[in-house]
Amino acid sequence: MNRRQFAFWIGAGLFSLGERLGAQSLDTLAAVVMQCAEKSVDGKTCVEQQRWSYHENNTWRWFEREALVDERWELTGRTVPVNRMTGEHLTPADGYLDESLVPGEIRTSKTMPRADDHLIAYDDEDDYGEVSEVRRARSGRPPSKWLRSLYAEELRMWLPEVDVPTVGVSGMTVWTHLTRDHYFDAEKIEGLNDMELAKLHSVAHFGY
Repeated sequence: MNRRQFAFWIGAGLFSLGERLGAQSLDTLAAVVMQCAEKSVDGKTCVEQQRWSYHENNTWRWFEREALVDERWELTGRTVPVNRMTGEHLTPADGYLDESLVPGEIRTSKTMPRADDHLIAYDDEDDYGEVSEVRRARSGRPPSKWLRSLYAEELRMWLPEVDVPTVGVSGMTVWTHLTRDHYFDAEKIEGLNDMELAKLHSVAHFGY
């Protein structure tokens, strides 16, 4: 039995302990601006709470919008990615939000942290199968090294044992969101069905 397999079985036995030790979610570590958007429903005015965050990788930069739905933050859109070197927008741009929708205080900030800064800061995690409030606060971006090390067959055995709130994805497939934004290895999660991928996304947001 290699170290990764050993970690998987140890983690499978400890996940419930991690849940019992969990505390309330901390504020997100990403650069975020909260916003209340008024809308009319059945002739009545209600307020929808939104937040925006800045993201980038080696090539592109973009902003993401989330809405508070049933006390959970759900991704509701992303702006057109802009090439960091040339300033050119990704084409075609169908399905993306216009950057003019982003609040000025976050769109013009000069000190916004890279969305992947925490990959370095937390790269030495060693808490196999436990929930981390730090990971939950950053919406599971990324989840633990342990969770990202598991292969589809291992995840298929472990996921049914975990009870977490459902976190939805909109504007893209769950597969794309997991591999691009949550840093899962596409080869490792190859073979998971849609329900398993959705559960994996929820688990990542919960702080595993």
